[in-house]
Amino acid sequence: MEATFGLRRGVLGWEVPSATRIQGDRAAHLALLHEDAVAAVVSHATWPCPDEPAVPARYFFGMAVDASYQGRGCGRRLLAAVAERARAVGESVMWAEARESAVAFYVACGARATAPYVEDVAGLAVRRVVFTL
Repeated sequence: MEATFGLRRGVLGWEVPSATRIQGDRAAHLALLHEDAVAAVVSHATWPCPDEPAVPARYFFGMAVDASYQGRGCGRRLLAAVAERARAVGESVMWAEARESAVAFYVACGARATAPYVEDVAGLAVRRVVFTL
């Protein structure tokens, strides 16, 4: 995660690398590289979705795409990769807590979005986006 922190700081405003609810080896991280630079990144882990707590689910977080790569399909490729990993272990829901500026992207990719609320880790206003796999 350290190699992707610069991108996440720039896109998401992260002040510390551990500003997530999932720490250590529980999370996996995917990145798209271009000429040794991180173009896009997402982290993910098995974690129940509050909307469907009994359904096996994959939580994804810290998704960031460098501004010069936005609109080129990087975010969609990362979502597809996370969904593939979720399906491979029998998870049927994929979800995240998204900033308002990202909600339209996730909805265009097939997610449903909740009403805005304040999440409990960083105290940010977000909307939950949920994909049925």
